[in-house]
Amino acid sequence: MRSRSGVRRLLPVVTVLLGLQGCAGTAPPPVPSSRPPATPAASFASAGDARAQLMQLEDRRAFDDSILGGAAKFADPAVRVQAALAVGRIGDDRGIDIVQPMLSDKAPDVRAAAVFACQLLGAGSATPDLISLLSDADPRVASSAAMAIGALGRGDGQDALIARIPKAAAPQPRAAMLLSLWHFADEASNAAATPYASDPDREVRFAALYALSRKPIQSSRATLTAALSDSDADAAAGAARALGILGQSASVEPLAAALDSGKPHLVTSSLNALEAILEKNPGTGLSADRRARVIALAGDANPNVAIPALVLLRQFMGSDREALQRVWSIATTGQGRRRQVALLSAVAVLRERAKSALEPAIESPDAPLRAAAAESLAHLSSAQAAPYRARLVADSTALVRISVLAGLRTAELVRDNRTLVDAALADPDSGVRAAAIEALALANDATILPQLLQAVQKSAGDEAPDVAIAAIAAAEKLRSVPEARAIVEAAYHLPKTLTRRLARRSLVEVFRADRTAYPDPEYKIARTAADYTAILAEAGKSWKADVETARGTFTVRLAGDAAPMTVLNFVDLARKSFFNGVAIHRVVPDFVVQDGDPTGTGNGGPGYEIRDENNTLPYVTGTVGMALAGPDTGGSQWFVTDSPQPHLDAIYTAFGQVVAGQDVVERIEQWDRITRVTVSEAP
Repeated sequence: MRSRSGVRRLLPVVTVLLGLQGCAGTAPPPVPSSRPPATPAASFASAGDARAQLMQLEDRRAFDDSILGGAAKFADPAVRVQAALAVGRIGDDRGIDIVQPMLSDKAPDVRAAAVFACQLLGAGSATPDLISLLSDADPRVASSAAMAIGALGRGDGQDALIARIPKAAAPQPRAAMLLSLWHFADEASNAAATPYASDPDREVRFAALYALSRKPIQSSRATLTAALSDSDADAAAGAARALGILGQSASVEPLAAALDSGKPHLVTSSLNALEAILEKNPGTGLSADRRARVIALAGDANPNVAIPALVLLRQFMGSDREALQRVWSIATTGQGRRRQVALLSAVAVLRERAKSALEPAIESPDAPLRAAAAESLAHLSSAQAAPYRARLVADSTALVRISVLAGLRTAELVRDNRTLVDAALADPDSGVRAAAIEALALANDATILPQLLQAVQKSAGDEAPDVAIAAIAAAEKLRSVPEARAIVEAAYHLPKTLTRRLARRSLVEVFRADRTAYPDPEYKIARTAADYTAILAEAGKSWKADVETARGTFTVRLAGDAAPMTVLNFVDLARKSFFNGVAIHRVVPDFVVQDGDPTGTGNGGPGYEIRDENNTLPYVTGTVGMALAGPDTGGSQWFVTDSPQPHLDAIYTAFGQVVAGQDVVERIEQWDRITRVTVSEAP
C-alpha cells in the first residue's frame, strides 16, 4: 500500500500484478509443460534446519523441488505448513505439484496452508479439490477453502459456494463462504448472500453484507439501505459506502439520517457516500437541517468525520452561505490537513474567486499546503492555472512537484500542459518522473512510447523502481500497439532484480510472451542457512512496538511467527530511529493510516525492498500491514487499518495488530508526525 502520490499506492499500478482494483490475484492457470523427473527429496538435520532452508528459498524467490518437496513430507506438521507457504510465496507454477497432495494431509493446519498456497499461486485448476474441502471437518480448513475459491474466481467455485452456504455446520465456514462471494458480485452471489444480511450471528451478517457492498449492484440497494441501521457499525458503514457507489438520489435521505447515528465509522462512510451521490446527481440537495448537520460535523474533533464533511460541503457552498463561510474560514486561517481539504473545496467551487486563499497557500512554507494548492489547480482553466503551475513545478520539494502532475487528471489537461509534463521526465526525483509517466498515460496515445522507452532506460541507476513500474503500466494500456512491448522488455533488462521480475510478469501475463524466453530472476542473497536460523529465533520473540504521536501512543503486537522477515525489518528500522519524526503521509478516513516514508511523497523507503510474506492474518480493525507498489516492493512504509478490510487479505503482508490505543490511530490527521517508535519484548 503506497500513497496516491507517484506510483506507490495502496492498490498496485501494474494491472497484471493483482488484477482488478482490490481483488486478489486472478492470473491465468499454469501452462502445462513437460518436466524432468522429480529430483530426490532433500533431507534435513532438524525441523529448524528445514525451516531455515525454506526461508532462504523464499528470500531468493527460488524454486527448489528437492527442498520444497522434502519439507512438504517432513514429520513435523509445522515444517509442512511452512513448506506450503513457501511454495505459494515463491509463486512458481511448478509448486502446484507439491501443494496439491498436501490438500489431503492428516494435519488440518497443513491442509489449510496448502489451500492458501493454491490461492497465492492462482491455481484455478485446484478449484475442484478446494470445493471438496468446503465439507472438511475442521472449520479452519473449510473457511480457507472458501476464501481461496472466491479469490480464484472460477464459475464452478461460485456455484459450489452458493450451494454449500446453507449446509455449513458452523458460523465460521458459512461466514467465509459468504465473504468470498464479493469476488463475483453478480445476481447469483447477491441472491445467495441476501438472506443472511439479517442473520443473528454478527460474523455471518457482516460477511453477507460485505459480499453485497464491496462491489454492489442495484438489486441489493434495498437490503443495503436497511443495513444502515445494523447494530454492527462496520457492516452499516460498508452499506453506506456501497450506496454511494450505486449513486442513486433515493439514497440521500437515509444516508443523511445516518449522520445522526453517533457511530463514527458509519458517519464517515455516509458523508463520503453523500458526496459521491450529489456529485453524480446535480440538482439533488440536502434539507437545511441536514446541511446544518454537515457544517457541524466539519468541526468535529475526529478527523475521520471532519475531513469528509469538509469535502461534502463543496456540494452546497454555492447556495448555503453558512457552508461557504465555514469552508472559507478554514481554507484561509485553518491548520494542517483540514486547511488543505478546505482549500481544495474552496477552489473547486469558487475557482478564480478563491485567489485570495490560493495564493497564500502557494507561498506557504508548509509543503503539504503547497501540494494541496497544486492539486486544486485542476479546477481552474488552463490559462488561469498556468502561472501557478509554472511556480509550483519548480518547487524544491518533490511532494509539491508530484502534486502538480497528479492534478492533471484528464487527457485534456495533460495535452494543455504537455511541455510541463515532458520536462518532468528529466526530474532528479524518480517519483516525479513516475508521476509524469502516469500523466502521459492518461492520453492513451501511442506517440508517448519513445519517451517511455527512454525514461525506462535512464532509470537503470534509480534506487526505487517507480519509473519502471509506471512505464510498464502505461505500456499495458497500449498493449495493442506493437512498440509497447519494447518498453516492458527494456524494464526486464534493467539491473534491479525486482524490476526484472515485475516486467517478466507483465510480458508473460499481459503480452502473452513465451515464459521460457524470460526466466524469472532470483534475488542474490548473501545470508546463509545459519543466518536464517538466527532470524527465526529472533523473530519468534514476543515483539511489541509503542508508536508515539502528538495524539497519543498506540501499541502494536508484532506477528513474528506469521511474517518473520517483515517483523525483524521493522524492528531493525525502529532501533535505528528510522521512523522517528517521519510524517504520516497518508490518512484515508475509516480506511488506513500510513507511515514510513521519510520523503513524505509516498515513494520513499529505506533504500531496499523486502519480500512479501503473505499469510492468513485477516485485515480487521487495527491490523498492521506493509505498503506495496506491487509484489515484493515493501521496505519501510506500513499502515494500520481503521476498520475491517477483507479485500486486502493475502495481498499485503500483515505483520501486527494494534492491542492498545486504536482510538489514537483514529485521531491521527494526515501530516501528523511519529514522535518515536520503540520496540521491545512484551512481558
